[in-house]
Amino acid sequence: MSRRMSPGDAVWYLGENRVNPMTISSIMWFDRPIDVELFRERFEQRLLDRHPIMRQRIVPSRLPGLMPRWVDDRAFDLTRHISEDVLPDPGDQAVLQNWCSEERTIPLDRSRPMWHVSVLQGYRGGGSAIHVRIHHSIGDGLAMMALLVTIMDEYDPTTITLHDRSITDVVGGAIATGTQLLSKGAHLALHPSEAVELARDGAEMAEWAGRLLAPQLVERTVLQGQPDGSKRMAWDPDGFPLAEIKRTARANEATINDVLMTVMSGALHRYLEERQALVDDIAMMIPVNLRRPGVPLPRNLGNRIGLLPLRLPVRSEDPRERLHVLQQRMNELKQSPAPLVSRMLIVTTTMFTPVIERGIHRLNQLRSTGVLTNVPGPPLPLHIGGAELLGTIGWGGMTAHLNLSAAFVSVNGSIFSGLVTDAAITPDPELILDHLHAEYASVIERLGAG
Repeated sequence: MSRRMSPGDAVWYLGENRVNPMTISSIMWFDRPIDVELFRERFEQRLLDRHPIMRQRIVPSRLPGLMPRWVDDRAFDLTRHISEDVLPDPGDQAVLQNWCSEERTIPLDRSRPMWHVSVLQGYRGGGSAIHVRIHHSIGDGLAMMALLVTIMDEYDPTTITLHDRSITDVVGGAIATGTQLLSKGAHLALHPSEAVELARDGAEMAEWAGRLLAPQLVERTVLQGQPDGSKRMAWDPDGFPLAEIKRTARANEATINDVLMTVMSGALHRYLEERQALVDDIAMMIPVNLRRPGVPLPRNLGNRIGLLPLRLPVRSEDPRERLHVLQQRMNELKQSPAPLVSRMLIVTTTMFTPVIERGIHRLNQLRSTGVLTNVPGPPLPLHIGGAELLGTIGWGGMTAHLNLSAAFVSVNGSIFSGLVTDAAITPDPELILDHLHAEYASVIERLGAG
């Protein structure tokens, strides 16, 4: 079986480079060893059989302007894609982070289906961990979370959902506007007043296209530079209580996302101040889900995301001031067609030559430091063969020479945080993570409900 890759997926394949492969990573850790044979069996039955794209490799087009093709891998062998290893002693957090950092540094094999799972035994004594790497052209972060949930003991598609209503609300109006612009031509010819109103919507989309193609320049920081491809990971294995963050959000008429962005801004403030390198803002790209809530993942998975440009106010020491600024900036984005416009621009870049496409990504790098994600997972305990999931974290890929990927992932009442950086620019992401812990405590103390 062979089919042409969609532009929305091809952009992630065509846009990667040697120092920044378009790899999505997800790490899960458990209280006991994982039965790797059970894991492989479930993976095959619940993922591979339902999503044939996981058995397909990518074949580039020989003709310019044509998308790559998905082709069945006739030599597919599940044992090549799901491996089992024992972590070196002492098997602690540092050992796991180093192991996963080395794996993240290695690009996925382009001659095979571009994904790999490492089952790692001996984590923190009697526990285990799973490191999943999947190419962004197969699917986005939410698709990956949905895939991982399907292998859990508790999986039930009628009761487990990954769609956070607050996320879909951000893009609902934008999707409606885009659909209207494409489908109302005949009706508008008979109703000029509606045509004027929709023209304003179209003008706003055009304005946002300009803003996304040439966003506001921000000061360069020590978090930017020339990556060499060696990646460093750091994440918190214990997490923050989601209930505490919810209370803080309610006390300030804010969202959970607003509070998390405030914490991250404060952590970066501390890191930059420590290096005497403070700036006013750091520009980050925020992936936004464009899937309709309740719609199951298609067999061929795919990407349905937009990117929002958010400037984090890192100069201010005051968390209340940072929260207020972030709310203003996020509200402007929520009320705009930016998510849909950004997806249209992402897809459009595949129509250019590789040289022009790489130039567009480098232009984006001049205005961004990295990617910041917030992925909601299931709010209930999860297990694989009785082994309890203690936590999870994951990151997407980065274009051009971007350095920093930061993430928050919630599951079973906790929110986990983590970072991926390039060692040539930021060899110490664990220091940013330490600052994030300190800033979280400060935000809860100063903004909490008491």
